[in-house]
Amino acid sequence: MKGSSFQHRPMNLSHGIKDDKNKHMQLMKNLYTPTMNKKTIVLCLMLISIQFLNAQDDKIKFGAYSRAFQQINTLGNPGDKNANHTANGNVLMDLGININPDKKTEIQAIVRFSNNFSGFYTAGAAATLRQLYVKGTVAKYFNYQVGDMYMKLTPYTFFNNSSEGSVNEATIFSDLRRDYTNYENLSARGNAWWQQGAATNFAFAFNETFIDSIKVDAFFLRNRASYATFPSAFHAGGKITITQSPRLKIAANYVDLFDVAASLKTDTVLLYNPVATGEINYKIINGANTQLSLIGEGGYSENAHSAFKSGSTIGYFWDAGLQLNLKKQHLIISSNYIYVAPEFYSSAAQSKRVNYNNTVSNFQLYSDTMPRGISVFDLMRDPGIYNQKISRSLMSYNPMYGNAQPYGKATPNRTGLQLNMQYKDSLEKIVADVDAAYLSEIAGVGSKQYRTFLVLKGAIDFNIHKFFDWKKRLIVTTGYSFESTNRSGADAEKVNLSNNLLDLGLEVEVFKKMSVLGGYKMLTSKGNEFISVRNVYNDVIVNNNSTNMNVAQTIIAFGLKYRFSEKSYLTIQDHLFSYQDKSASNKNYSLSQILVMFNMNF
Repeated sequence: MKGSSFQHRPMNLSHGIKDDKNKHMQLMKNLYTPTMNKKTIVLCLMLISIQFLNAQDDKIKFGAYSRAFQQINTLGNPGDKNANHTANGNVLMDLGININPDKKTEIQAIVRFSNNFSGFYTAGAAATLRQLYVKGTVAKYFNYQVGDMYMKLTPYTFFNNSSEGSVNEATIFSDLRRDYTNYENLSARGNAWWQQGAATNFAFAFNETFIDSIKVDAFFLRNRASYATFPSAFHAGGKITITQSPRLKIAANYVDLFDVAASLKTDTVLLYNPVATGEINYKIINGANTQLSLIGEGGYSENAHSAFKSGSTIGYFWDAGLQLNLKKQHLIISSNYIYVAPEFYSSAAQSKRVNYNNTVSNFQLYSDTMPRGISVFDLMRDPGIYNQKISRSLMSYNPMYGNAQPYGKATPNRTGLQLNMQYKDSLEKIVADVDAAYLSEIAGVGSKQYRTFLVLKGAIDFNIHKFFDWKKRLIVTTGYSFESTNRSGADAEKVNLSNNLLDLGLEVEVFKKMSVLGGYKMLTSKGNEFISVRNVYNDVIVNNNSTNMNVAQTIIAFGLKYRFSEKSYLTIQDHLFSYQDKSASNKNYSLSQILVMFNMNF
């Protein structure tokens, strides 16, 4: 939360009182009537408190995020029983209060004030506590934080993988995903999970020894409170990083999701999921213009259950490769080989950001009785389908949106080669990111044959205005992803699925800070796949659920954006969405959305 000083200017009422004493007496009489509004009292107390806190010099700082959002949605094929039109929106402010009682302590609170546009005379208005934490330093060396926090380690231990449906979105899409969808589901901080608990870190530096420094991070988080039939669950772990020299750095990670048996009187299944890994980063060549590094991580997991199911499964993984950094050429090339065993399970790394069992927020049904599933349109703009909790077993996924690594790099039962290339010139005229992977299953699922996966992905931004040193923006964004899944064998077990995702975007600044936006997104999925159903122990219980897909989804969007600053803007947009199932025409539908979003940080 960006802080800013708040300067209060006291209001001088003496002049008004002298001019019209009768009006003043009438005002006081009305104010102190027995029917005085309680909200007025609360507001006055808040203003008095703020004035008092503000008087404490620079120990109190304020910052805020504010958004006004209105959307109008129209369904093209509602049927006779369903509405074809919805309109909703709200205005909100997240007020951040940062208190520094001393130089070593910080208290951060974010209070949300919101009001739905559909309310009448504050109906639907609410004030809620969105974030609260205390952090500080003990004895100059130990840092701590208690309360709400973002937590992230490695892609195999504690990592919130990005959602599907995006490869390099246009500004008109990425603004909505970042400042509305991700912000509302508390996933706007990259790949970190939003958690509650306590964390600490400290570091030691050494002079003239074999080791340069040692840094220790530790945390203890609440995964689930106890209920009548479920025990309390916690997540604990940390990381130790040892820097031997500028050339060599190693680290050890440990996380453990566990139930507390004492919090529940009746017998139930207790879960224990410890994961331990080691990392290495060694610069083989460490020149001024060229760096060649060996990068790797490996470890194991244990998925243990007690009571109704005894025993445990242990899975291993390793991920190692080389990274070449050519600084003069502004080019980074990396390659790595992965092996993730079928038994590997890491709850905080394999939990999905999207819960495909959730129901979409708008138009759950169309054509009277046809349920509407999650589309690329919903992935971009519906916070209600997102998951904010770490799952205790593998979540379901839709192969249409990603079948090679649906749980990120930690996806179990995968081995193969991955390549990546990044390019960004000094002026950022062209920014490119290209990925390729060829993966295979380690053990067959529902067949003795193995699935193979080919993934190609590219994203290129062209900042055309920088080629000609124009002051106004002219930006073209492109992105494309191709993924194929294949399995040979008998006709009853063959798999042949291909997914394509295309992202195109345009931003033209026609006046100072005023831009015209355009965006196009297309996803196609064609072929067949077998959808596995797992139980709470991650065992496959159904694997003959064959699904045929021949789907095309497209979004065309255009709009205007006025930038007050880099983080504050007003945008008006029109989105046209089409879902076409060529194998079942009764599943076809279309959506349109007009939205206005005012987004401000101050």
